Amino acid sequence: MEIIALVFSGLAIVVAIAGTVLSNRRSSEALELSKRAEASAVWSPVQDAVQRLIGFDPSREPVGERLANLRIAGIALADDLGWEGLDPWLKAERALGSAYAQQAMNDSSPDDTPERRLDVTQPYWTWADVLGHNLRRFRKEGYKIDEMDSLRTHALGEVRNIHEKHGWPLPPTTLPGVQALGD
Repeated sequence: MEIIALVFSGLAIVVAIAGTVLSNRRSSEALELSKRAEASAVWSPVQDAVQRLIGFDPSREPVGERLANLRIAGIALADDLGWEGLDPWLKAERALGSAYAQQAMNDSSPDDTPERRLDVTQPYWTWADVLGHNLRRFRKEGYKIDEMDSLRTHALGEVRNIHEKHGWPLPPTTLPGVQALGD
């Protein structure tokens, strides 16, 4: 009788250990799924906003609402992640997108051939595509302040080049009498 009790006790221990292992495995899988869902919720709006810029012709439709959506999604991303340098980089990218859109509007005319229209809008499309790529890379690889600062510097330099090329004044970075907290 004692042997049967000992066997059942041993089986109970084996079942308990197996149950614990399976429970831990399922818990780990659920935690991983939860992390993926959280990342998707944080990153998806900005990726969606970028995708709405790719293939869009700013010389035929106003780009303002699409850039506003990018701004809104970028602010939410920066707030959610808290990465230093993310908000300034995204702000520089929006300025670059706006400059490319203005350039496309400036360089196009209603009687452009399809080939000419493609040539005029290609820099804007390339910018949007590369921005999407860079965001996906940061999502996958994580925070890299040096790369983010390099991208911000590059975007601001391109904004300057486009504005100089067309003789446009640079967009203001501050307004007299307006100051953000912490500045």
